[in-house]
Amino acid sequence: MTALARTRTPLIVAGIVVAAVVAAIAWVSTGHAGPMKISDLRVTGAYVPQPASPDVAAAYFTVTNSGNVPAVLTGVHTDVSDMSMMHENTGTTMTMLHSVTVPAHGTVAFSPGRYHIMIESPARALKQGDHVTLMLSFAKLGQITVTAPVMPVGYRPPAPNP
Repeated sequence: MTALARTRTPLIVAGIVVAAVVAAIAWVSTGHAGPMKISDLRVTGAYVPQPASPDVAAAYFTVTNSGNVPAVLTGVHTDVSDMSMMHENTGTTMTMLHSVTVPAHGTVAFSPGRYHIMIESPARALKQGDHVTLMLSFAKLGQITVTAPVMPVGYRPPAPNP
């Protein structure tokens, strides 16, 4: 082996090691390392308008995903009913959903006229000032529990500040 080859080989190996370390640091610092965690999700603004009929109620909230991969909401249960379903309104059609995907670094709002939770046959009359516990189940992540106040009939939350 020549003197040039003996000098070049360690430099090549050192270059490969440095490149691997830089790539690993870049991977970790951009958040690509590690799996999605339930702590990457935040549920805010939950409320239930006081229902006009005692037979059905609706729940609304916003889910924010700060993680690098989508999160899939697979169901919502409540402490006031054995039957709660996710629905989507599109025009004049309401469709039951089996899941709703919250995109990576995104937000999904369950709001009147779009997504909502339909609470069938509440066990008790829901009146303004009451509270409903919502348990949101996310595929492969677990559950988030939030408390939703019952608001006046026709309540609409204030628009968020820009």
